[in-house]
Amino acid sequence: MVRIAIDGMGGDHAPAAVIRGIRIFVENNKDGAEITCVCPEEKLKQTERYDDIPGFKLVYCDGYIPMDTKLSLAIFRNKDTTMHKVIQMLKNRQVDVAFSAGNTALFVSIAIAELGLIEGIDRPAICVHLPNLKDRITLFLDVGANVSSKPINLYQYAIMGNLYAKYVLGIENPSTGLLNIGEEPGKGDEIRQIVYKKLSEKNEINFIGNIEGHELFTGKADVIITDGFSGNIVLKVCEGIGRAFKNIMFREINRSVAGKIGFLIAKGSIRRYTRKTDYADYGGGVLLGVDGIVIIGHGRSSPRAICNALQLGEKITNSSFIEKLKGQREKWVQTL
Repeated sequence: MVRIAIDGMGGDHAPAAVIRGIRIFVENNKDGAEITCVCPEEKLKQTERYDDIPGFKLVYCDGYIPMDTKLSLAIFRNKDTTMHKVIQMLKNRQVDVAFSAGNTALFVSIAIAELGLIEGIDRPAICVHLPNLKDRITLFLDVGANVSSKPINLYQYAIMGNLYAKYVLGIENPSTGLLNIGEEPGKGDEIRQIVYKKLSEKNEINFIGNIEGHELFTGKADVIITDGFSGNIVLKVCEGIGRAFKNIMFREINRSVAGKIGFLIAKGSIRRYTRKTDYADYGGGVLLGVDGIVIIGHGRSSPRAICNALQLGEKITNSSFIEKLKGQREKWVQTL
């Protein structure tokens, strides 16, 4: 049975969306789960009923970090916050997964400071699941944990992403690509040229070379690696395009009777499309490299997104990914 600690104040719609997300998760979970919600008592009193959710526990904590809080030393000194509590529970092995849809930069910083990195890992990476044209998942990392990457970081992202794809997603021989400005080996900056050469030499990784931006969603690679600076820009551009395209589509549909009739005919297909391109279907990002399973939710997480994030945490726990990652230390301890 998976044990998950969740930040009750994480997200724009907390704690109501958090409680509803937990309820959906528990109602659809056949194996049973123990969910611990860390939240101020007064905030919980203002939300919907939660005492009838099986396996639901509460830890009251009056302190919490607002979404717009800036990173500062004070954040690390005051450990009496909902974010700190869920990470501390993971550190003390009281739970298997820590989740928050709160301020990403702060949650990542707290997780690194409290949990530490797995021995041999130089920097962590945020890994997200992207849909692709093959109706599968493409792993994309890093999307913001480390904006000033070195060659060793991208090399280790490839190793971690490869192992995650293999053990969590069940891909037998995952292909790995390096996001770059062209397919040729000599393309890109010095960092990417060094990483390209190193990955080409390693036989245990199915490295297929450079991946250009327009190939991100084609399914050409199961794992695509980049630095956190460009990765974060790419991710936010994709989110913006997805929202804009959906709004434009529905605006055009409502402009004519023919459009409205066409929508009624194609309603099922349009709904399936919007679900596949919605971040809520993928739950959140995974902070790879820290000593524990940390899931980072989108600030706008809906109950469905929170439910899917909890399902992702359960899946990673059942795969024993962290133990397998630690057991293959020799793969990432390299000098570049």
